[in-house]
Amino acid sequence: MKTEQHAYRLAPWRKQLHNIINILLVLSFAACLALVYLYYSAQMTDMKLQIQVLHDDRNELTRNIADYVTRQGVLNSYEAMEKKSLQAGFTKIDFTNEDIYAYVLVDGYVQESALGLDRTTQRQPLPASPMKPEYSESLQHYLLNKLPPLRTTQ
Repeated sequence: MKTEQHAYRLAPWRKQLHNIINILLVLSFAACLALVYLYYSAQMTDMKLQIQVLHDDRNELTRNIADYVTRQGVLNSYEAMEKKSLQAGFTKIDFTNEDIYAYVLVDGYVQESALGLDRTTQRQPLPASPMKPEYSESLQHYLLNKLPPLRTTQ
């Protein structure tokens, strides 16, 4: 009987080592991809939190501005201004009783005309065509006006 010897391309332990190295390379590549994904995901989350904080700050500022406008409206209301004027010593004027107040003549004052007292705005009539005549001129008419006349030889 003849025994045949088979030769392996690689030794079995080398094949196993090769497979282990290939698996480790794939796992390390997957780990690198996961780390990159996690890094950018963490950056995006941080940016979203910063945007949310900025939106909250903007909303708070908007509420503060509205509060200040409301306070200004209260301080400038008719009742508040009337109270301040009475505290300052001003008296109410009855416009029907001319004995309470007097007109003062001011040098250089020109009385407004009766038309000037009318506070309605005078509307200016619009031109017949809002387009300038230069823009409505035909090309043929423009060329006839701008080009010198052609000389005819006799």
